[in-house]
Amino acid sequence: MSTFFTFISEVLSFNVGWLLNFGLSNLFWVFALSALVHILFSGKKFIQGMIFMTFALWLWGDFGSLSGIGFFGAQILLIYYISKIAFLTMAENSQRLRPHLVVISTITGIVSLLAANIFL
Repeated sequence: MSTFFTFISEVLSFNVGWLLNFGLSNLFWVFALSALVHILFSGKKFIQGMIFMTFALWLWGDFGSLSGIGFFGAQILLIYYISKIAFLTMAENSQRLRPHLVVISTITGIVSLLAANIFL
């Protein structure tokens, strides 16, 4: 079973022993993720950022394992980064597209990952 669904089932069953063991077994990752959240969110909204990033990472990994769509192969990352660089450079140099850089980055990433998985 995946990490996200295991965690949710243990929370819903109030298994405090498992939750304590899970937290203490992953102290390095807790501190590494908290440093990342502090940097990304500029020290603001730390708790919300930790919750968001934790569940986003778990769901991202679980989606790959449950759907069979791989996100971390060398060919997939090659297509992902080349398309990101190309489209973000184009959007950054355009006055009309510059305000929509985050949306363009997200759409480019999703489309390139799906295209790489379909055609490779």
